[in-house]
Amino acid sequence: NFVTVRLGPRYDAEIVYARMLADGVIVRPGANYGMPEHLRVTVGLPEENQRFLDALARALDRTG
Repeated sequence: NFVTVRLGPRYDAEIVYARMLADGVIVRPGANYGMPEHLRVTVGLPEENQRFLDALARALDRTG
C-alpha cells in the first residue's frame, strides 16, 4: 500500500526525492501521478516507517 505526502510549494519534491534516495530511502516523486508537491511512499513495518520519517526530516533540513 502507498500513501502520498504533500510537501507544499516550499519544497521541490524532485530534490527531496533525490536526497532521500542518496540516503538509501526509496520513494517516488508525485509529478508522475499529477501531484508535483507530493511524494509517494510505501507503508512498511514500524521501523521502516521511522527510517522514512528520519530521512525525510534530513532531506527537508537540507532543502529548506
